[in-house]
Amino acid sequence: MHSRAYRGTSWFFANHRWGARRNSTMQPERRGRFPKLPISTLKPETLLPSDHRDISHVRLVRVFVADTSTPSYFHSGGEPWQSGSRAHTRFPDNTRGFFYCAPRPGLPPIASSVRFRCTPTYSPSSSAEGHDLLLPNGLPWQILVGQAAISYPGLRAALLHEGFLTPQTVEEWNARLGKTHGRLSAALTMFSLHQLFPINFAAGLVLHVVPPDTQRIAKLWLSQIFRTVVNGKSIQPFRGTGLAQFEVSPANPDLLHLRIVKLVEPVSRTVPQDVAGGMPLPREGELFHHRPRSDGVCKPWGFDLRRQSKLGVAFRMLVGRLDA
Repeated sequence: MHSRAYRGTSWFFANHRWGARRNSTMQPERRGRFPKLPISTLKPETLLPSDHRDISHVRLVRVFVADTSTPSYFHSGGEPWQSGSRAHTRFPDNTRGFFYCAPRPGLPPIASSVRFRCTPTYSPSSSAEGHDLLLPNGLPWQILVGQAAISYPGLRAALLHEGFLTPQTVEEWNARLGKTHGRLSAALTMFSLHQLFPINFAAGLVLHVVPPDTQRIAKLWLSQIFRTVVNGKSIQPFRGTGLAQFEVSPANPDLLHLRIVKLVEPVSRTVPQDVAGGMPLPREGELFHHRPRSDGVCKPWGFDLRRQSKLGVAFRMLVGRLDA
């Protein structure tokens, strides 16, 4: 795979509508609709004071390498921006700091991500006193290197130039993922068993599982996980959002449970508890309980890792059984 010569990285920040904030603390040069603000590197150890950026109240971030005609758009949700999608919120107050690429030791290169480090000063040395920009649910704002490898040539070129990606990885990753799974979501791509992921009790759950060897990618599609059956009708007895993780049962190494780690939006019932078969309200720190149709008994949700199904393969990959 041949990539274009690297000519330096340019990051563009812009409001969704034309025009800048009058009271902005940052007054960049404007060239057309998107003001140009080049940065020198994504390597945290070689950042310069001139790489410090203020993206407070900015709705969209346009990223591309100079001399590359196709830009990449990202919004405050930390996912790719798509034309026609709903309006996105702006980055919060005091979003000042540095873009950088954060490797994840022990995981494949595609698990690394571009993040934003909020710092108290313009000096890169103040990063230790700062913090990564977080989404409202507490997960980091990030763009996966794997996302860039698939769809974003500008960001991909910068990552290739600085050694976060190799041409071989890009080719293999595109061949393996691009045709079958579409765009990744950073929050819903699982690289390890105990990784946190967002949940919505009023919806199903769809995750992508990427094992360490990245030779296979599996989809975990649990459309009924938060549902129960009442009078022959499938319903979702709760509403609310949170963060969760899978864990192996201490009593059975072949059984997985789902633990609610954090509640973001308060959980409430859509039907009375007795109507929902006695399902308890999900609580932080506790296993999620459900009532499967088979026996009508409310118990912790569980998945048998010995099941011979696509779900079984995906879960075995997640726990590290690569002979799945």
